[in-house]
Formats: sequence, structure tokens, C-alpha cells
Amino acid sequence: MKNKEPLRIKIIRRFYGIEGDYDEYKEKEVNRIGNNAFMGLWWYFLVANFIACIFAFKYPVQTLWVYIGINLFVSVFVVCTYLMIASQKSKLNDVEVEKMDFQTAKKKVLRSGILAGLYFGISMYFLGALINWVSENETVVSYIHTPRNLIISIFQAIFFGGFMYAIGRSRIKKQTK
Repeated sequence: MKNKEPLRIKIIRRFYGIEGDYDEYKEKEVNRIGNNAFMGLWWYFLVANFIACIFAFKYPVQTLWVYIGINLFVSVFVVCTYLMIASQKSKLNDVEVEKMDFQTAKKKVLRSGILAGLYFGISMYFLGALINWVSENETVVSYIHTPRNLIISIFQAIFFGGFMYAIGRSRIKKQTK
């Protein structure tokens, strides 16, 4: 009978990009990286809330939008960049394969890069149509039928798929044993 992995572990593995066994070392590193990110965010939000409270009395609406924008930027770009760099330095997301399985692993990464690119390109194409429809009250069909938007979505898909392939390919390491 297959041992079911708890949902918490599945989420951690997906979030940090951990492949293979989730042993004590990886758990310790995940806890260390997560604690560092939490402590940094805690201090950031403490200072950001204090500054927002000061400016909220004079500029309530502008303060709200600036506060939301800066918090999104810090949460998405700064913290996620830290998580990626820290997990890469501690070798949490390295995929070790034997020399015989190296070509198979490269093909798997290529396939996942192509699928990620297709998914991203199609999503951006229809998201652009939706945004155009909402903002300009035009029909979604008028956006979809423009060749310019199709070409832009194709380039987005190629770029994103290539980027995901490069990241996946850099994570594959040959075992030296």
C-alpha cells in the first residue's frame, strides 16, 4: 500500500520546488528559510503599517493604493526571490539523476517547459481579451481576432516556456556515484 503524503508536505514540496525525498535535512532547511522570510516580513509590515498610519490621515485614498502596491511588490518579488535564492543555495531543489537517466530527465524538463509555455501563452491571450473587454467595453471577439495580440501571446509563450526550461535544466545534476 502506498504511503500517502500529508497535504502540508505536498504544499511545501511544490512551493520550494523540492523533488525526491523530503528528509530531515530538507525539512530543517525549509524551516530555516521560512523563518527568515517570516521575520523579515514581520519587521517590514511593522514599519509599513506605522508609515501608512501616519500618512492615512492626510492622504487616505492615495495611502491605501500605495500601501497595497508596495506590499504586493515586497510579498511577490522580494520574498519570493529570497525563497528561490535561499533554496537554490541550500540545494533543496536540485534533482540528482544517474547518468543513464540524464537524457530522460532532460526530455521531461523540455516537455514541462513546453506545457508551461503553452499554458502561459493561452492564459495571457484570453486574459488580455478579458481586460480589453472590461476596460474598453468592446467585445472579446474583437480582441481575439487581432493578429498583433496573437503574435504577442506566442512570443510570451516562447519566452516563458524557454525560461522555465532553463530553470528546470539548471536544477538537474548528474550523480557522481
